[in-house]
Amino acid sequence: MPKEEHEMRNALEMPQSAIVLHGIAARVVRRIPSLADKLVNAGDVASFVRWQSASFDETVKLFWKREELWQQMSSHLDPTRPLFVLEFGVAWGYATEHWLTMLKRADVEWHGFDRFTGLPRGWRGLPDGEFDAGGQTPAIEDSRLTWHVGDVEDTLRDVDLAAAADAQWLVLFDLDLYEPTAEAWRVLSPMLKRGDLLYFDEAIDADERRVLDEMVLPSGRYSPIGATSLALGLKVTEPPSAD
Repeated sequence: MPKEEHEMRNALEMPQSAIVLHGIAARVVRRIPSLADKLVNAGDVASFVRWQSASFDETVKLFWKREELWQQMSSHLDPTRPLFVLEFGVAWGYATEHWLTMLKRADVEWHGFDRFTGLPRGWRGLPDGEFDAGGQTPAIEDSRLTWHVGDVEDTLRDVDLAAAADAQWLVLFDLDLYEPTAEAWRVLSPMLKRGDLLYFDEAIDADERRVLDEMVLPSGRYSPIGATSLALGLKVTEPPSAD
């Protein structure tokens, strides 16, 4: 074998330490199969953290829980402007209730979008119909809140986005799937302004990450507010509609 080819093969080979670790992992999983999912999840988290480093010029602050990230995001809200909220993916309304309880101000217009009958297709090993709320909207009594029941592809266009042009926007993405998330982004992105806030509840996953990689990050500039092991919060610094 020529020397150059030999050196190239050596450079491409896995380091001995990695071979040992992989071998140990394979044997542990074989003996304890229940660890397989945990190792896969750990790999997903590692990939997500590496993606953050590659996608942003600044270090992304990590939070243990999404509630802590939400609290940090709330500190970026402008009290001098009305707040316009679009929540995509409501399920049983945990995030809705948490945010509305946290937001004591009256000048909030909250729109929650969901089918309330679960996922339209399988996702991350879950079957279609998962997160089914029985077709019922959450029992949250708040005059600031409006529900939109059905596929977001149909219901988002019922909202007069232009009427909220002067408000600060908070957009919460938790639809899980690529198709409705991408459609929601296509509709609302031309309306976003500097200072608006974006939250992706499943940024670790391939579906939301695809929207981020293909549509969100190439179309504007964003400052990361923080992340959890699953989610990501961003602040718009250069709107997607800017030339």
